[in-house]
Amino acid sequence: MLRFKPTLLILFGFLISTLTAAQFDDSAKKLVVNGYLVNMQSVSISKMPFEIPDSLDFLKRGDDHLYITDIYFQNRLNLFWYASDKLTISAQMRNRLMIGDQVRLDYTGLMEKGYEKNGNFINPSWNIAVGNSYILNLAFDRIYAEYSSGNMDITIGKQRINWGKTFAFNPNDMFNTYSYFDFDYEEKPGTDAVRAMYYTGAASSIELAANIDSASQVSAAVKWNANIWNYDFQLIGGTLKGEDLALGFGWSGYVKNSSWRGELSWYQPFENFADTSGIIMLSTGMDYSIDSKWTVQGEVLVAKLPEGKEIAFFDAYAPPRSVKDLATSPFQLLGSAMFQATPLSTFSLSGIWYPHPNIKGIFWGPSWTYSIADNFSASLYWQFFHGIFPNSITGEISKQNVNAGFLRMKYSF
Repeated sequence: MLRFKPTLLILFGFLISTLTAAQFDDSAKKLVVNGYLVNMQSVSISKMPFEIPDSLDFLKRGDDHLYITDIYFQNRLNLFWYASDKLTISAQMRNRLMIGDQVRLDYTGLMEKGYEKNGNFINPSWNIAVGNSYILNLAFDRIYAEYSSGNMDITIGKQRINWGKTFAFNPNDMFNTYSYFDFDYEEKPGTDAVRAMYYTGAASSIELAANIDSASQVSAAVKWNANIWNYDFQLIGGTLKGEDLALGFGWSGYVKNSSWRGELSWYQPFENFADTSGIIMLSTGMDYSIDSKWTVQGEVLVAKLPEGKEIAFFDAYAPPRSVKDLATSPFQLLGSAMFQATPLSTFSLSGIWYPHPNIKGIFWGPSWTYSIADNFSASLYWQFFHGIFPNSITGEISKQNVNAGFLRMKYSF
């Protein structure tokens, strides 16, 4: 089965040719184009916790493991037009081609819908070609205008609003939640928003932001930033999706030679405000560099979750639906180490422990990156999950393992 939208493909080709021409015609430096190309091959191996009907022909010769292989291509185009010394306009595309078993086994269509529906109010994303084993998607994840004058900075449009302080778990980041495990999306998701920042001093500011999602739910908040005792502090107050009171506090600074960061957030439903249990999350972490070759890091997320909230280990891997879904477990601990073996070669290892009795989960993620040239790199990633969680079909609780390996080649221009 093939569904094809030729108009969008023609538009895509025209846009590429226009941007490529613009890259070589920027004598006034008013128009800048950059981006990258990525090719990634992946394989995942998981043991099936239940018997699959033979009619689906998933498993053969008594092997109870499911093997999924995919080939993935990504092209990113970033256009910046510096219309004046005060006004910048940007449009950025993320174009993806997925080929393989993930699409072939997507009988419910969730993956196909997920490529086109990203939860934003304005959704310029199109699956222009869909087949039994592939999806070609073109999407704008940034379209904004930024105006700066004096102490004021205003940005309108699809943009990234990053209010997080910590590395992996960001309960303060109420506008742009993302999955820590999605290493291939370096830019992270954007949102349809209006943001204004006013600098009240050399190290202090007031920031207001509001966004709207695909369900027409509005989130809005104000953030105050200040530097006190050589620490950067922030206070946040607002509403999440018009349904919850959102309060947050964050900090970053140094303890001797180690950096220390933290975030504390409380999300409390307005409905039955006094009788309803909200969500409280605290994340804090430190990192330390040794001899310019080693960097070690630790981070913990502690959460008070509402009564009756179901805990599913696979929720840790999927992008959170909102910041309230950030905590998979009431307690989770991350540790990581990075070793700069040579100026061109980097090794890293990260792990997360989920000690909750309904999960007893663990994640390990070693990786290696090598710079082949100034604009060309190769990376190897491995992700291993182990945990106890219910099967989505039978509901049976069982131990499950998932292994996934990735070979990623990236060319930047």
